[in-house]
Amino acid sequence: MTRLLLAAALLAGPAAYAQTAARPMTAPVRPTPTVAQDPALVQRYQATITPDELAGHLYVYASDHFAGRDTGSPGESLARLYLAGQYRQMGIGPRGTAADTTGNYGLGAYMQPFTLERSTLQSLSVTASRGGTALAESRLAAGDTDATLFVPVGGEVPDAPVTAPLVYVGYGADVVASTPDVRGKVVLLRPGSPGNPGDRSAMGAAFEALGESGAVAVLLPMMPTAAALSRFAARAVSGGGGLSLPPAPGEAAGADEPLALLTGLDVAERLVGSFDAATAGDTGVTITIDGRQTRETVHTANVLAVIPGSDLADEVVIVSAHLDHVGTREGEGDTIFNGADDDGSGTVTMLEIAEAFETARRDGHGPRRTVLILHVTGEERGLLGSEYYADREPVFPLAQTVTNLNVDMIGRHDPTHPGADSNYVYVIGGDLISQDLHDWNAAVNTTTGLDLDLSDRFNSPDDPNQFFRRSDHWNFGKHDVPFIFYFTGTHEDYHQVGDEPHKIDYDRMATIGRLIFGTAWDVANRDARPAVSGEGFN
Repeated sequence: MTRLLLAAALLAGPAAYAQTAARPMTAPVRPTPTVAQDPALVQRYQATITPDELAGHLYVYASDHFAGRDTGSPGESLARLYLAGQYRQMGIGPRGTAADTTGNYGLGAYMQPFTLERSTLQSLSVTASRGGTALAESRLAAGDTDATLFVPVGGEVPDAPVTAPLVYVGYGADVVASTPDVRGKVVLLRPGSPGNPGDRSAMGAAFEALGESGAVAVLLPMMPTAAALSRFAARAVSGGGGLSLPPAPGEAAGADEPLALLTGLDVAERLVGSFDAATAGDTGVTITIDGRQTRETVHTANVLAVIPGSDLADEVVIVSAHLDHVGTREGEGDTIFNGADDDGSGTVTMLEIAEAFETARRDGHGPRRTVLILHVTGEERGLLGSEYYADREPVFPLAQTVTNLNVDMIGRHDPTHPGADSNYVYVIGGDLISQDLHDWNAAVNTTTGLDLDLSDRFNSPDDPNQFFRRSDHWNFGKHDVPFIFYFTGTHEDYHQVGDEPHKIDYDRMATIGRLIFGTAWDVANRDARPAVSGEGFN
Protein backbone atom coordinates (compact mmCIF):
# COMPACT_ATOMS: atom_id res chain seq x y z
CA MET A 1 0.00 0.00 0.00
CA THR A 2 2.78 2.43 0.91
CA ARG A 3 4.49 1.86 -2.41
CA LEU A 4 1.29 2.43 -4.33
CA LEU A 5 0.57 5.66 -2.48
CA LEU A 6 4.14 6.89 -3.00
CA ALA A 7 3.99 6.05 -6.70
CA ALA A 8 0.85 8.16 -6.98
CA ALA A 9 2.59 11.03 -5.18
CA LEU A 10 5.56 10.81 -7.56
CA LEU A 11 3.30 11.36 -10.54
CA ALA A 12 0.87 13.84 -9.05
CA GLY A 13 2.85 15.78 -6.43
CA PRO A 14 1.27 18.44 -4.24
CA ALA A 15 -2.31 19.55 -4.76
CA ALA A 16 -1.18 22.58 -6.74
CA TYR A 17 -0.26 20.21 -9.57
CA ALA A 18 -2.94 17.53 -9.24
CA GLN A 19 -4.31 17.03 -12.75
CA THR A 20 -6.36 14.29 -14.32
CA ALA A 21 -3.92 13.95 -17.23
CA ALA A 22 -0.52 15.26 -18.22
CA ARG A 23 -0.62 18.30 -20.46
CA PRO A 24 0.41 17.63 -24.06
CA MET A 25 3.90 18.62 -25.16
CA THR A 26 3.59 20.99 -28.09
CA ALA A 27 5.99 22.52 -30.62
CA PRO A 28 7.90 25.67 -29.65
CA VAL A 29 6.10 28.98 -30.13
CA ARG A 30 8.02 31.95 -31.54
CA PRO A 31 7.97 34.93 -29.16
CA THR A 32 7.02 38.44 -30.14
CA PRO A 33 10.02 40.72 -30.83
CA THR A 34 9.32 42.78 -27.70
CA VAL A 35 9.30 39.95 -25.15
CA ALA A 36 12.63 40.80 -23.51
CA GLN A 37 11.79 44.50 -23.28
CA ASP A 38 8.34 44.15 -21.66
CA PRO A 39 8.67 44.20 -17.84
CA ALA A 40 4.92 43.76 -17.34
CA LEU A 41 5.01 40.54 -19.34
CA VAL A 42 7.88 39.18 -17.27
CA GLN A 43 6.11 40.10 -14.03
CA ARG A 44 2.98 38.23 -15.18
CA TYR A 45 4.91 34.96 -15.18
CA GLN A 46 7.05 35.81 -12.17
CA ALA A 47 3.80 36.01 -10.21
CA THR A 48 3.11 32.32 -10.90
CA ILE A 49 5.96 31.42 -8.51
CA THR A 50 4.19 31.36 -5.15
CA PRO A 51 5.10 30.43 -1.56
CA ASP A 52 2.23 27.94 -1.32
CA GLU A 53 3.29 25.95 -4.37
CA LEU A 54 6.91 25.92 -3.24
CA ALA A 55 5.85 24.62 0.17
CA GLY A 56 3.61 22.00 -1.44
CA HIS A 57 6.57 20.59 -3.33
CA LEU A 58 9.10 20.85 -0.52
CA TYR A 59 7.01 19.08 2.10
CA VAL A 60 6.98 16.10 -0.30
CA TYR A 61 10.55 16.39 -1.58
CA ALA A 62 12.19 16.80 1.84
CA SER A 63 9.99 14.23 3.55
CA ASP A 64 11.26 11.12 5.30
CA HIS A 65 10.04 9.00 2.36
CA PHE A 66 13.11 10.13 0.39
CA ALA A 67 15.48 9.10 3.22
CA GLY A 68 17.92 11.97 2.77
CA ARG A 69 18.47 11.44 -1.00
CA ASP A 70 22.04 10.16 -0.69
CA THR A 71 23.66 9.71 -4.10
CA GLY A 72 22.93 6.27 -5.54
CA SER A 73 20.43 5.37 -2.81
CA PRO A 74 16.79 4.25 -3.25
CA GLY A 75 15.69 7.57 -1.76
CA GLU A 76 17.63 9.49 -4.39
CA SER A 77 16.02 7.35 -7.10
CA LEU A 78 12.57 8.25 -5.76
CA ALA A 79 13.56 11.93 -5.78
CA ARG A 80 14.53 11.68 -9.44
CA LEU A 81 11.21 10.02 -10.30
CA TYR A 82 9.35 12.75 -8.43
CA LEU A 83 11.04 15.48 -10.47
CA ALA A 84 10.56 13.71 -13.79
CA GLY A 85 6.92 13.08 -12.91
CA GLN A 86 6.37 16.77 -12.25
CA TYR A 87 7.84 17.78 -15.60
CA ARG A 88 5.76 15.23 -17.46
CA GLN A 89 2.68 16.47 -15.61
CA MET A 90 3.49 20.06 -16.63
CA GLY A 91 3.95 19.00 -20.26
CA ILE A 92 7.63 19.99 -20.26
CA GLY A 93 9.68 17.73 -22.50
CA PRO A 94 12.62 15.52 -21.50
CA ARG A 95 16.24 15.87 -22.58
CA GLY A 96 17.76 12.81 -20.95
CA THR A 97 20.10 10.29 -22.53
CA ALA A 98 18.76 7.01 -21.12
CA ALA A 99 18.75 4.27 -23.76
CA ASP A 100 15.68 2.59 -22.23
CA THR A 101 12.85 5.00 -21.43
CA THR A 102 10.11 2.42 -20.90
CA GLY A 103 10.66 1.69 -17.20
CA ASN A 104 10.13 3.78 -14.08
CA TYR A 105 6.62 4.87 -15.04
CA GLY A 106 7.94 5.90 -18.48
CA LEU A 107 10.02 8.68 -16.93
CA GLY A 108 13.40 7.41 -18.09
CA ALA A 109 13.48 9.94 -20.93
CA TYR A 110 14.29 12.63 -18.36
CA MET A 111 17.31 10.76 -16.98
CA GLN A 112 21.00 11.17 -17.79
CA PRO A 113 22.36 7.96 -16.25
CA PHE A 114 25.99 7.49 -15.30
CA THR A 115 28.04 5.37 -12.95
CA LEU A 116 30.22 6.26 -10.00
CA GLU A 117 32.82 4.27 -8.12
CA ARG A 118 32.49 3.86 -4.38
CA SER A 119 35.81 3.40 -2.55
CA THR A 120 35.38 2.23 1.03
CA LEU A 121 38.39 2.36 3.31
CA GLN A 122 38.98 -0.83 5.31
CA SER A 123 42.29 0.04 6.96
CA LEU A 124 45.19 2.46 6.68
CA SER A 125 48.60 2.63 8.35
CA VAL A 126 51.02 5.52 7.95
CA THR A 127 54.54 5.59 9.37
CA ALA A 128 56.92 8.56 9.31
CA SER A 129 60.57 7.84 10.01
CA ARG A 130 64.03 9.41 9.71
CA GLY A 131 67.15 7.26 9.48
CA GLY A 132 65.19 4.15 10.46
CA THR A 133 63.74 5.76 13.61
CA ALA A 134 59.95 6.11 13.70
CA LEU A 135 58.75 9.64 14.35
CA ALA A 136 55.01 8.99 14.05
CA GLU A 137 53.02 5.79 13.58
CA SER A 138 49.35 5.80 12.78
CA ARG A 139 46.72 3.13 12.22
CA LEU A 140 43.10 3.40 11.20
CA ALA A 141 40.52 0.63 10.94
CA ALA A 142 36.93 0.04 11.94
CA GLY A 143 36.91 -0.17 15.73
CA ASP A 144 40.59 0.76 15.96
CA THR A 145 41.17 4.51 15.69
CA ASP A 146 43.10 5.15 18.90
CA ALA A 147 46.50 5.73 17.28
CA THR A 148 45.32 7.91 14.40
CA LEU A 149 47.69 10.74 13.52
CA PHE A 150 46.78 10.88 9.83
CA VAL A 151 43.17 10.68 8.56
CA PRO A 152 42.29 10.36 4.84
CA VAL A 153 39.92 13.09 3.67
CA GLY A 154 40.16 12.69 -0.11
CA GLY A 155 42.05 11.19 -3.03
CA GLU A 156 43.08 7.59 -3.53
CA VAL A 157 44.80 5.15 -1.19
CA PRO A 158 47.67 3.49 -3.12
CA ASP A 159 46.83 -0.04 -4.28
CA ALA A 160 50.13 -1.35 -2.88
CA PRO A 161 52.34 -0.24 0.03
CA VAL A 162 54.38 2.86 -0.85
CA THR A 163 57.47 4.35 0.79
CA ALA A 164 58.30 7.86 -0.41
CA PRO A 165 60.36 10.87 0.69
CA LEU A 166 58.56 13.73 2.43
CA VAL A 167 59.08 17.19 0.95
CA TYR A 168 57.98 20.46 2.51
CA VAL A 169 56.58 22.95 -0.02
CA GLY A 170 55.47 25.86 2.15
CA TYR A 171 52.10 27.58 1.81
CA GLY A 172 49.46 26.74 -0.77
CA ALA A 173 50.09 30.08 -2.46
CA ASP A 174 53.76 29.13 -2.91
CA VAL A 175 52.72 25.95 -4.72
CA VAL A 176 50.27 27.75 -7.00
CA ALA A 177 52.97 30.27 -7.93
CA SER A 178 55.59 27.61 -8.75
CA THR A 179 54.84 23.91 -8.37
CA PRO A 180 57.95 22.04 -7.17
CA ASP A 181 59.09 18.63 -8.43
CA VAL A 182 56.98 16.25 -6.31
CA ARG A 183 56.51 13.21 -8.56
CA GLY A 184 56.56 10.07 -6.45
CA LYS A 185 56.83 12.05 -3.21
CA VAL A 186 54.68 12.83 -0.19
CA VAL A 187 54.10 16.56 0.27
CA LEU A 188 53.68 18.54 3.49
CA LEU A 189 51.56 21.60 2.69
CA ARG A 190 51.46 24.41 5.24
CA PRO A 191 47.96 25.76 5.98
CA GLY A 192 46.97 29.34 5.38
CA SER A 193 49.19 32.10 4.09
CA PRO A 194 51.89 34.29 5.68
CA GLY A 195 50.31 36.19 8.55
CA ASN A 196 46.95 34.40 8.18
CA PRO A 197 46.93 30.74 9.33
CA GLY A 198 43.16 30.52 8.74
CA ASP A 199 43.38 31.43 5.06
CA ARG A 200 42.37 28.35 3.06
CA SER A 201 41.86 30.06 -0.29
CA ALA A 202 44.92 28.59 -2.01
CA MET A 203 44.72 25.09 -0.51
CA GLY A 204 42.33 23.64 -3.08
CA ALA A 205 44.27 25.00 -6.02
CA ALA A 206 47.54 23.80 -4.49
CA PHE A 207 46.19 20.30 -3.91
CA GLU A 208 45.05 20.11 -7.54
CA ALA A 209 48.43 21.34 -8.80
CA LEU A 210 50.31 18.82 -6.65
CA GLY A 211 48.13 16.01 -7.96
CA GLU A 212 48.79 17.01 -11.54
CA SER A 213 52.52 16.99 -10.73
CA GLY A 214 52.42 13.36 -9.54
CA ALA A 215 52.45 13.61 -5.73
CA VAL A 216 51.68 10.34 -3.94
CA ALA A 217 50.00 12.01 -0.97
CA VAL A 218 49.58 15.42 0.64
CA LEU A 219 49.78 16.00 4.40
CA LEU A 220 47.42 18.78 5.48
CA PRO A 221 48.04 19.98 9.08
CA MET A 222 44.67 21.71 9.45
CA MET A 223 44.08 20.82 13.12
CA PRO A 224 46.02 22.27 16.08
CA THR A 225 46.71 18.78 17.45
CA ALA A 226 46.33 15.21 16.27
CA ALA A 227 43.96 14.60 19.18
CA ALA A 228 41.41 16.74 17.33
CA LEU A 229 41.30 14.15 14.54
CA SER A 230 39.30 11.61 16.52
CA ARG A 231 35.93 12.78 15.23
CA PHE A 232 37.13 12.43 11.65
CA ALA A 233 38.79 9.05 12.15
CA ALA A 234 35.73 6.92 12.86
CA ARG A 235 33.87 8.57 9.99
CA ALA A 236 36.68 7.68 7.56
CA VAL A 237 36.08 3.94 8.04
CA SER A 238 32.33 3.97 8.69
CA GLY A 239 30.98 6.73 6.46
CA GLY A 240 29.80 4.52 3.60
CA GLY A 241 32.78 5.19 1.36
CA GLY A 242 33.73 7.99 -1.00
CA LEU A 243 32.22 8.38 -4.47
CA SER A 244 34.07 9.47 -7.59
CA LEU A 245 33.65 9.42 -11.32
CA PRO A 246 35.50 6.49 -12.86
CA PRO A 247 38.32 7.42 -15.23
CA ALA A 248 37.21 8.74 -18.60
CA PRO A 249 38.19 6.71 -21.66
CA GLY A 250 41.96 6.97 -22.07
CA GLU A 251 42.48 8.37 -18.56
CA ALA A 252 44.58 6.44 -16.06
CA ALA A 253 42.83 5.29 -12.90
CA GLY A 254 43.40 7.63 -9.95
CA ALA A 255 44.89 10.35 -12.15
CA ASP A 256 45.46 13.69 -10.38
CA GLU A 257 44.02 12.39 -7.08
CA PRO A 258 46.78 12.14 -4.47
CA LEU A 259 45.77 10.84 -1.08
CA ALA A 260 44.93 13.75 1.23
CA LEU A 261 45.87 13.07 4.85
CA LEU A 262 44.63 15.39 7.56
CA THR A 263 47.02 15.72 10.49
CA GLY A 264 47.77 17.98 13.44
CA LEU A 265 50.18 20.89 13.54
CA ASP A 266 51.94 19.17 16.43
CA VAL A 267 52.66 16.10 14.27
CA ALA A 268 53.79 18.20 11.30
CA GLU A 269 56.29 20.11 13.45
CA ARG A 270 57.51 16.80 14.88
CA LEU A 271 58.52 15.94 11.29
CA VAL A 272 60.04 19.23 10.10
CA GLY A 273 60.60 21.29 13.24
CA SER A 274 59.13 24.76 13.62
CA PHE A 275 57.34 25.88 10.48
CA ASP A 276 58.77 29.36 10.94
CA ALA A 277 62.31 27.96 10.68
CA ALA A 278 61.64 25.26 8.07
CA THR A 279 62.79 25.70 4.47
CA ALA A 280 61.16 24.17 1.44
CA GLY A 281 62.68 20.95 0.15
CA ASP A 282 63.49 17.40 1.17
CA THR A 283 62.99 16.86 4.91
CA GLY A 284 64.98 13.65 5.30
CA VAL A 285 61.76 11.95 6.43
CA THR A 286 60.26 8.96 4.64
CA ILE A 287 56.55 8.12 4.71
CA THR A 288 55.24 4.58 4.35
CA ILE A 289 51.57 4.20 3.42
CA ASP A 290 49.81 0.83 3.49
CA GLY A 291 46.06 0.75 3.02
CA ARG A 292 43.19 -1.43 1.87
CA GLN A 293 39.95 -0.31 0.30
CA THR A 294 37.10 -1.95 -1.57
CA ARG A 295 35.45 -0.62 -4.71
CA GLU A 296 31.98 -1.02 -6.13
CA THR A 297 29.94 0.52 -8.94
CA VAL A 298 27.07 2.89 -8.06
CA HIS A 299 24.37 3.76 -10.60
CA THR A 300 22.76 7.19 -10.55
CA ALA A 301 21.48 9.90 -12.92
CA ASN A 302 20.88 13.59 -13.47
CA VAL A 303 17.37 14.80 -14.43
CA LEU A 304 16.98 17.02 -17.51
CA ALA A 305 13.90 18.87 -18.80
CA VAL A 306 13.86 21.42 -21.59
CA ILE A 307 11.93 24.51 -22.68
CA PRO A 308 12.67 24.73 -26.43
CA GLY A 309 13.86 28.00 -27.90
CA SER A 310 12.94 29.61 -31.21
CA ASP A 311 15.27 31.68 -33.41
CA LEU A 312 18.25 31.24 -31.03
CA ALA A 313 17.41 27.66 -30.04
CA ASP A 314 20.96 26.40 -30.58
CA GLU A 315 22.09 28.56 -27.64
CA VAL A 316 21.25 27.39 -24.12
CA VAL A 317 20.57 28.90 -20.71
CA ILE A 318 20.99 26.31 -17.91
CA VAL A 319 19.17 26.62 -14.61
CA SER A 320 20.63 24.08 -12.17
CA ALA A 321 20.29 22.74 -8.63
CA HIS A 322 21.46 19.56 -6.97
CA LEU A 323 18.84 16.95 -6.17
CA ASP A 324 20.87 14.91 -3.65
CA HIS A 325 21.63 15.31 0.05
CA VAL A 326 23.61 13.30 2.62
CA GLY A 327 21.24 10.44 3.48
CA THR A 328 20.82 9.03 6.98
CA ARG A 329 22.83 8.33 10.11
CA GLU A 330 22.85 5.56 12.67
CA GLY A 331 21.51 6.08 16.16
CA GLU A 332 18.30 6.90 17.98
CA GLY A 333 15.81 9.68 17.38
CA ASP A 334 15.80 11.59 14.11
CA THR A 335 18.21 9.82 11.76
CA ILE A 336 17.24 11.38 8.40
CA PHE A 337 19.00 14.38 6.87
CA ASN A 338 15.96 15.79 5.04
CA GLY A 339 17.88 18.56 3.28
CA ALA A 340 14.96 20.97 2.99
CA ASP A 341 17.25 23.95 2.46
CA ASP A 342 20.22 21.98 1.08
CA ASP A 343 19.10 21.70 -1.62
CA GLY A 344 15.42 21.02 -1.54
CA SER A 345 14.89 24.78 -1.67
CA GLY A 346 16.77 25.16 -4.94
CA THR A 347 15.28 22.00 -6.42
CA VAL A 348 11.62 22.90 -5.93
CA THR A 349 12.24 26.51 -6.95
CA MET A 350 13.43 25.14 -10.30
CA LEU A 351 10.11 23.31 -10.68
CA GLU A 352 8.30 26.62 -10.31
CA ILE A 353 10.71 28.43 -12.67
CA ALA A 354 10.18 25.73 -15.30
CA GLU A 355 6.41 25.96 -14.97
CA ALA A 356 6.56 29.74 -15.38
CA PHE A 357 8.53 29.33 -18.62
CA GLU A 358 6.14 26.66 -19.87
CA THR A 359 3.10 28.80 -19.08
CA ALA A 360 4.64 31.70 -21.00
CA ARG A 361 5.45 29.42 -23.94
CA ARG A 362 1.88 28.19 -24.12
CA ASP A 363 0.72 31.81 -24.15
CA GLY A 364 2.90 32.45 -27.20
CA HIS A 365 5.88 33.92 -25.35
CA GLY A 366 8.41 31.12 -25.47
CA PRO A 367 12.11 31.92 -24.99
CA ARG A 368 14.36 32.65 -27.95
CA ARG A 369 17.17 30.56 -26.46
CA THR A 370 16.59 27.04 -25.18
CA VAL A 371 16.26 26.77 -21.40
CA LEU A 372 17.62 23.56 -19.87
CA ILE A 373 16.37 22.65 -16.41
CA LEU A 374 19.23 20.56 -14.99
CA HIS A 375 18.94 18.68 -11.70
CA VAL A 376 22.34 17.22 -10.92
CA THR A 377 23.19 14.59 -8.34
CA GLY A 378 26.34 13.92 -6.34
CA GLU A 379 26.94 17.56 -5.37
CA GLU A 380 27.41 16.56 -1.75
CA ARG A 381 29.99 13.97 -2.86
CA GLY A 382 32.14 16.41 -4.82
CA LEU A 383 30.05 18.14 -7.55
CA LEU A 384 29.96 14.81 -9.41
CA GLY A 385 26.74 15.15 -11.42
CA SER A 386 27.62 18.58 -12.79
CA GLU A 387 31.15 17.37 -13.51
CA TYR A 388 29.71 14.45 -15.46
CA TYR A 389 27.45 16.74 -17.47
CA ALA A 390 30.06 19.43 -18.16
CA ASP A 391 33.13 17.22 -18.70
CA ARG A 392 31.71 13.95 -20.03
CA GLU A 393 28.28 14.34 -21.63
CA PRO A 394 26.99 17.89 -22.20
CA VAL A 395 23.74 17.37 -24.10
CA PHE A 396 24.18 20.89 -25.49
CA PRO A 397 27.68 22.06 -26.48
CA LEU A 398 29.35 24.12 -23.78
CA ALA A 399 30.43 26.60 -26.45
CA GLN A 400 26.72 27.28 -27.01
CA THR A 401 25.88 27.41 -23.30
CA VAL A 402 25.55 31.11 -22.60
CA THR A 403 24.78 31.11 -18.85
CA ASN A 404 24.39 28.87 -15.82
CA LEU A 405 22.09 30.08 -13.02
CA ASN A 406 22.71 27.76 -10.08
CA VAL A 407 20.36 27.59 -7.08
CA ASP A 408 21.65 26.05 -3.86
CA MET A 409 20.24 26.82 -0.38
CA ILE A 410 17.85 29.78 -0.69
CA GLY A 411 15.40 28.92 2.08
CA ARG A 412 17.00 29.92 5.40
CA HIS A 413 18.72 32.91 7.02
CA ASP A 414 22.46 33.26 7.56
CA PRO A 415 23.18 34.35 11.15
CA THR A 416 26.38 36.04 9.92
CA HIS A 417 24.54 38.20 7.39
CA PRO A 418 25.65 41.70 8.35
CA GLY A 419 22.48 43.56 7.41
CA ALA A 420 19.27 44.01 9.38
CA ASP A 421 17.17 43.32 6.27
CA SER A 422 16.21 39.64 6.00
CA ASN A 423 15.00 40.11 2.42
CA TYR A 424 18.39 39.34 0.88
CA VAL A 425 20.16 36.87 -1.39
CA TYR A 426 23.87 36.38 -1.98
CA VAL A 427 24.73 36.62 -5.68
CA ILE A 428 27.99 34.73 -6.10
CA GLY A 429 29.75 34.86 -9.43
CA GLY A 430 28.22 37.49 -11.64
CA ASP A 431 30.95 40.10 -12.12
CA LEU A 432 33.56 37.55 -11.01
CA ILE A 433 33.19 36.10 -14.51
CA SER A 434 30.76 38.34 -16.44
CA GLN A 435 29.92 41.97 -15.77
CA ASP A 436 27.06 41.72 -18.27
CA LEU A 437 25.37 38.96 -16.31
CA HIS A 438 25.91 40.82 -13.04
CA ASP A 439 24.32 43.99 -14.43
CA TRP A 440 21.37 42.19 -16.05
CA ASN A 441 20.56 40.37 -12.82
CA ALA A 442 20.71 43.67 -10.89
CA ALA A 443 18.35 45.28 -13.41
CA VAL A 444 15.83 42.46 -13.02
CA ASN A 445 16.01 42.91 -9.26
CA THR A 446 14.49 46.38 -9.53
CA THR A 447 11.12 44.58 -9.77
CA THR A 448 11.78 41.99 -7.04
CA GLY A 449 13.43 44.32 -4.52
CA LEU A 450 15.86 41.92 -2.87
CA ASP A 451 18.93 43.17 -1.02
CA LEU A 452 21.90 42.33 -3.26
CA ASP A 453 24.23 44.99 -1.84
CA LEU A 454 26.18 42.71 0.49
CA SER A 455 26.53 39.71 -1.81
CA ASP A 456 30.02 40.62 -3.03
CA ARG A 457 31.64 39.42 0.20
CA PHE A 458 31.71 35.85 -1.15
CA ASN A 459 33.13 36.76 -4.56
CA SER A 460 36.71 37.27 -3.46
CA PRO A 461 39.20 34.44 -4.14
CA ASP A 462 40.46 35.21 -0.62
CA ASP A 463 37.11 34.33 0.98
CA PRO A 464 37.95 31.53 3.47
CA ASN A 465 34.57 29.87 2.78
CA GLN A 466 35.36 29.54 -0.92
CA PHE A 467 31.64 29.46 -1.75
CA PHE A 468 32.33 30.53 -5.32
CA ARG A 469 33.81 27.08 -5.98
CA ARG A 470 31.59 24.96 -3.69
CA SER A 471 28.51 24.29 -5.78
CA ASP A 472 27.69 23.06 -9.27
CA HIS A 473 28.19 26.37 -11.10
CA TRP A 474 31.93 25.72 -10.66
CA ASN A 475 31.90 23.00 -13.31
CA PHE A 476 30.46 25.47 -15.82
CA GLY A 477 32.56 28.45 -14.75
CA LYS A 478 35.76 26.48 -15.31
CA HIS A 479 34.69 26.20 -18.96
CA ASP A 480 34.16 29.98 -19.13
CA VAL A 481 30.37 29.76 -18.95
CA PRO A 482 29.10 32.90 -17.16
CA PHE A 483 27.30 31.94 -13.95
CA ILE A 484 25.45 33.21 -10.92
CA PHE A 485 25.16 31.14 -7.75
CA TYR A 486 22.08 32.15 -5.72
CA PHE A 487 22.55 31.40 -2.03
CA THR A 488 21.31 32.65 1.35
CA GLY A 489 24.06 31.20 3.54
CA THR A 490 24.66 28.40 5.98
CA HIS A 491 22.97 28.07 9.39
CA GLU A 492 22.85 25.88 12.48
CA ASP A 493 21.05 23.07 10.59
CA TYR A 494 23.50 22.91 7.70
CA HIS A 495 24.12 19.17 7.08
CA GLN A 496 22.15 18.36 10.24
CA VAL A 497 18.94 16.40 10.72
CA GLY A 498 17.17 19.65 11.65
CA ASP A 499 17.17 20.96 8.06
CA GLU A 500 13.40 20.49 7.64
CA PRO A 501 10.61 22.10 5.58
CA HIS A 502 8.86 23.92 8.43
CA LYS A 503 11.95 26.12 8.95
CA ILE A 504 11.95 27.56 5.42
CA ASP A 505 11.09 31.19 4.62
CA TYR A 506 8.78 30.49 1.68
CA ASP A 507 7.86 34.13 1.03
CA ARG A 508 11.47 35.18 0.46
CA MET A 509 12.18 31.94 -1.41
CA ALA A 510 9.40 32.80 -3.87
CA THR A 511 10.88 36.28 -4.35
CA ILE A 512 14.30 34.78 -5.08
CA GLY A 513 12.66 32.37 -7.51
CA ARG A 514 11.09 35.31 -9.33
CA LEU A 515 14.50 37.00 -9.57
CA ILE A 516 16.08 33.86 -11.02
CA PHE A 517 13.24 33.39 -13.49
CA GLY A 518 13.46 37.03 -14.54
CA THR A 519 17.21 36.81 -15.09
CA ALA A 520 16.88 33.55 -17.05
CA TRP A 521 14.12 35.15 -19.14
CA ASP A 522 16.28 38.21 -19.81
CA VAL A 523 19.33 36.16 -20.87
CA ALA A 524 17.20 33.80 -22.96
CA ASN A 525 15.60 36.63 -24.94
CA ARG A 526 18.38 39.19 -25.50
CA ASP A 527 20.06 39.53 -28.88
CA ALA A 528 23.54 39.22 -27.34
CA ARG A 529 24.85 36.62 -24.92
CA PRO A 530 26.68 37.80 -21.77
CA ALA A 531 30.39 38.32 -22.36
CA VAL A 532 33.07 36.65 -20.24
CA SER A 533 34.90 39.60 -18.69
CA GLY A 534 36.19 38.49 -15.29
CA GLU A 535 39.93 38.24 -14.79
CA GLY A 536 41.65 35.45 -12.92
CA PHE A 537 38.56 33.34 -12.20
CA ASN A 538 40.21 30.10 -13.24
